[in-house]
Amino acid sequence: MAEETESGATLLARREYARAVPVLKREHEKYPSNPRIRLQYADALAGAGSIDEAVTQYEATAKYYEDNGLTVQAIAVRKKAEKVGEQLSAKAAQEAGKSEPLFSRPVPSSPLFEILSDVERAAIVQEMELETHDEGSVIINEGDPGTSMYLVASGEVKVYTRGSTGTLYLARLGEGDFFGEVSVLTGKPRTATITASQRTELLRLDKAKLDGVLSKHPGIRKVLDEFYKKRANHTVEAMIESLKKR
Repeated sequence: MAEETESGATLLARREYARAVPVLKREHEKYPSNPRIRLQYADALAGAGSIDEAVTQYEATAKYYEDNGLTVQAIAVRKKAEKVGEQLSAKAAQEAGKSEPLFSRPVPSSPLFEILSDVERAAIVQEMELETHDEGSVIINEGDPGTSMYLVASGEVKVYTRGSTGTLYLARLGEGDFFGEVSVLTGKPRTATITASQRTELLRLDKAKLDGVLSKHPGIRKVLDEFYKKRANHTVEAMIESLKKR
């Protein structure tokens, strides 16, 4: 009876992909317009090795998000599709004794990069890596060097800083929010600790990769600097400064 009542999400969280696939398939067929269930179904398929079907489900989910104006979520899902697609391509190439073919697809738009040219936007998005954090996972630590900036693709994170009386809670950041960009752009150490308050997916842009893009597209630096200045009053650093003045 326990097996029958376990949800697909529970099986997926335990990485029991083979068992999760039929359960999530039934849930998806029951709620075909629910993108979260379709995404879980795609994750289970990928984990079970059904790469072709997983990519199909990822693409359908990404299109749903894109059609509904959820660009950040669409980027995150397409990154997943890209990763599992690359796994399939690598496996096929290895079996055929050939090198892995190049992977390409239209680059989705993003509010952060909307004033970049198509070429510049593609260069940035191509370098972003998708990573997943479970609830309670520490993403960055206060005082550490800053080598990456992050975009919340799904889920939520909490922001804390050290105060005279102990750890102080600052804020929650959700889908579409950025953090970590100040350290990347200025070289300053992290000024806060950020943890995942639930299962969260992030798009990470490493400084080394950003620097490589900037060397080829120097105009992007000006765009990023202007973006940072425009939202300076809404950064984690601004929260901390406001707290200190109270």
